[in-house]
Amino acid sequence: MIEAVNLNKSFITPRGRIDVLKDFSFSIENGAFVGITGKSGAGKSTLLSIIAGLQKPDSGSLVINGTDLLSLDDKNLSLFRNQNIGFVSQEQSFLENFTVLDNVRLPAFLGNKKVDDGTAKTITERANQLLGSLGIAHLAQNYPNTLSGGENHRVLIARALINNPAIILADEPTDSVDLEQTQSIIKIFRGLANEGKTILIASHDTEALKLCDSEIKI
Repeated sequence: MIEAVNLNKSFITPRGRIDVLKDFSFSIENGAFVGITGKSGAGKSTLLSIIAGLQKPDSGSLVINGTDLLSLDDKNLSLFRNQNIGFVSQEQSFLENFTVLDNVRLPAFLGNKKVDDGTAKTITERANQLLGSLGIAHLAQNYPNTLSGGENHRVLIARALINNPAIILADEPTDSVDLEQTQSIIKIFRGLANEGKTILIASHDTEALKLCDSEIKI
């Protein structure tokens, strides 16, 4: 379960202080598929980043499956995120000198203290399976800068799923893809939710939001 109480987050800009989240509270059960909606600049991406532990709120509390995220130091927060949360950002943050396959495998290697040949093989098999499920298995040995925006977005989704996280956060996951690919991506998320994983997507895509169980409006 994700439980947030009175989250506040503001930013100081040349225009002055902007309150993005103000006393924002919500509760999400495990296995829910939730859409986060709101106009551009309302704070959807900020909220996902806070849940992922990539940003801290100014105040409030955030508990995920019994763990108080705001009480963790940076090391334990990174470990918790690696083991429990898959994050699909809008920014295509790749290691450009790594192949698609290597980029997808990386979080799994980072999450294992000791990687032997058997572990590496298992990680590689899972990475290839994920790439196949997203229709980009043929791009495994390509480099990110040779892919289209939509292809790179699907690589990000595969990377987010590599550690089989309990929670998947996706910021505009169907951006830069066509309707057929949108339906394919949302079908994957829907299946993961049916398996008991918690899915949160920030989206303006009405087709994607139709398949969510509920919506949180910011």
